[in-house]
Amino acid sequence: MKDSKKKIKTHKQRLILSGVPASPGFAIGVAQILVEKEFAVSSSPIIVERIPKELAIFQRAIKQSIRDLEIAKQQLSQRVGQADARILDAQIMMLQDPTIIDDVLDNIRKKKHNARYAFHIRMNDFIDMFEASEETLLQERASDLTDLYNRMMALLSEPGTILSTDSPLVSDEGVILISHTLNPSHVVNLKEGQVIAFATDTGGRTSHVSILARAMKLPAVAGLRDISVNISSGDLLVVDGSSGVVIINPNDSDLAKYESKIETFRKQEQELLTVRGLEPITLDGKHIKLLANIELPREADELENMGADGVGLYRSEFLFIQKNNPSFEEQLEAYGHIISKLKNKTITIRTLDAGGDKIIPALSITDEANPFMGWRSIRVCLDNVELFKTQLKAILVAGAEAKNLRIMFPMVISREEIFQAKAILKEVSEELKAKSVEIPKVEVGIMVEVPAAVLMIDELVKEVDFVSIGSNDLVQFTLAVDRSNEKIADLFQPHHPAVLRMINQVVQAAHAHGVTVSVCGEMVVEPLSALLLIGLGVDELSMTPWNIMEIKKFIRSITYEEARATAQKALGLPDATEINRYLKQKYLQKISDLGLSSFISTSDFGVQDKALIKIKDHIVSLDVIK
Repeated sequence: MKDSKKKIKTHKQRLILSGVPASPGFAIGVAQILVEKEFAVSSSPIIVERIPKELAIFQRAIKQSIRDLEIAKQQLSQRVGQADARILDAQIMMLQDPTIIDDVLDNIRKKKHNARYAFHIRMNDFIDMFEASEETLLQERASDLTDLYNRMMALLSEPGTILSTDSPLVSDEGVILISHTLNPSHVVNLKEGQVIAFATDTGGRTSHVSILARAMKLPAVAGLRDISVNISSGDLLVVDGSSGVVIINPNDSDLAKYESKIETFRKQEQELLTVRGLEPITLDGKHIKLLANIELPREADELENMGADGVGLYRSEFLFIQKNNPSFEEQLEAYGHIISKLKNKTITIRTLDAGGDKIIPALSITDEANPFMGWRSIRVCLDNVELFKTQLKAILVAGAEAKNLRIMFPMVISREEIFQAKAILKEVSEELKAKSVEIPKVEVGIMVEVPAAVLMIDELVKEVDFVSIGSNDLVQFTLAVDRSNEKIADLFQPHHPAVLRMINQVVQAAHAHGVTVSVCGEMVVEPLSALLLIGLGVDELSMTPWNIMEIKKFIRSITYEEARATAQKALGLPDATEINRYLKQKYLQKISDLGLSSFISTSDFGVQDKALIKIKDHIVSLDVIK
C-alpha cells in the first residue's frame, strides 16, 4: 500500500510557481494549508433597546483585542526581538483609529446594525479597497486589516480558525505553511520548529510576515497569486526563498538539486561568516565599499554582523507609508535609531521618494497615466517644502554624532533641482544653528536613475559629493522596459551595452571631479554584474544585507586588473547575449567553485520551464512527470 501511494505521488502534476523572494534560503517539506474561517454575520436590524448592549460588546472587544495584541507582542519579542515585534503596533493603532471605530459605533447607533455586522462591513470596505489597489505596498497592508478583522470577529462571535500550537499538522517534522494571506497573529502562535517555510498568494518583501520570516531565518516566497488553490495539505513542496520559486510535487531531479542547495546553503552560511570581519579587497589590493539597502530602522541592528560598511540606501519613504505623514519626533526616532547603531560608518538617507509605486496618502497623489514618470521623488519634495524641511531637520538633528552622514536626493534630472534642494537644506541648517543645535557635516548626493541625468552628468557632479546609480530604474527607463510586464520581461537586461556605457559615462565624469560613485539595485547582488561594476570603476556597491558576505567573498577572489579588463571587453561587445556568454564562459566555473549563485540559468530547470525563468514575475510553468 505504501509503495502504491509513493507511485501515485510521483505521477502528480509538477508545478513551478514564481513569486517574490521574501526571505532567503531553501526548504523541502509538506504543505499545510491554512484556511481562515468565514464568520457568519446577520444584517437584520436590532431593536432600539439592544443598541447600548451592542455598543458595549464592540467596545469590550476593542479593549480585549488591544490586551491580546500586547501579550502577543511580548511573546513575539522573545522569538524575533523587540524591534521586529513592534510590527503588531500597527494593529493596535488601527484599533485606536477614529476613522474605523467611530464609523462602526455610528452604524450601530443610527443604522441599528449589530456589532458584528457593523464591524464586518466597515472593515471589508477597507480590505477590498486595499486589495484592489494596483500599488503593491497598499496590497501588503491589507493583510494587517485582515488580521485585525479575524481577531475582532473572533471576539464578536465564535473564534476563527487560526493555526496554533495545538493545531494538528500533516507532518511532525515541520511543515511549509501555505495561505492566501499570512498575518503576524499566525506567526505568534507557532512552536519552535513547527513551520520550516512560508508561501503565500499575496504580500511582498516588505509585508510584515516577510519581515518576520527574515527575522526568524525561515525561507519565504510571497506574491504567488494562487498557490493556496493549486495544492492540498500533504503535497510535497520545494521553497526557494532566494529566487522566489516554489515547486509543487518536485521530481527526483528537483529534490536532489535542492537537497544539495540546502546543504550548500548551510555550509555557505558558516563559511561566509569567516569573511564577515574581512575587508572587501581584491587580490591586488583594491578596496570596494559594501553597503546595505534597508527599508526599516531595525534592519540596522544586524548590519555589522553581516559585514556591511554602512548604509548605502535607507528608503525613508517606508516610514511615510507606515506612519502616513510622520511627525518630526517620529522621524527623529527612526533616523536616530539607525545612526545610534552605525554612527562610525557611512549612513546614506534618501529623502522621500514618493510616487510611482509608493503611495503616501497624506500627499494626495492622484492617479496618473504614467506614475513612474509623473509627480514623484524630488519633484514631490520641492512642491511640499514644509514636509521636506521637516524631514531634513529630523535627519540633521538625529545625525549630530554621525561620522559620515549622507543625504541623497532621488530622481534628479537637472542642476536646478539640486540648487533648490541644497538651498532648502542650507535654510534648515541655519535655522538649527541659530537655535544652537549641533549639526553634523553632511555630504550631499543624488540618484542617477534616468538617461537625462546620465547625459547631464558632467554638470550635475559639480554640485554634489557623491552619486548613486539606481540600476533598476536606469535599466527600465533606458530600455523602455516595464519589469512587471511579463511579455517583455526578457528585454530587461542589466548587461545591455547601452546600460553599461551609461554607467561607464557616469563613473568617468564623477571621478574627473573627485566624486564617489555607488550603485544600488538588483544587478549588484549578482557576482558577475558586480565584477562588471567594479571593472567600470564603481567605488561602492549597495545591496540587500544578506548578499554582502557573498559579494565580499567574490571580490576577495578576483584582481582589480582582471575586472577592469573584463569590463573593457564587455563594453566592446554588441549586445547583452554576447556579454553574458563571455562572462559565463570566463567565470562560471569560478562562481561554482566559490559556492556562490549567479545568473538564473534555464538549464537548471529544463527546456519545458524556460518560460518561468525570464524574470520571475508570477510566471507559471506546468509539466506532467512521466
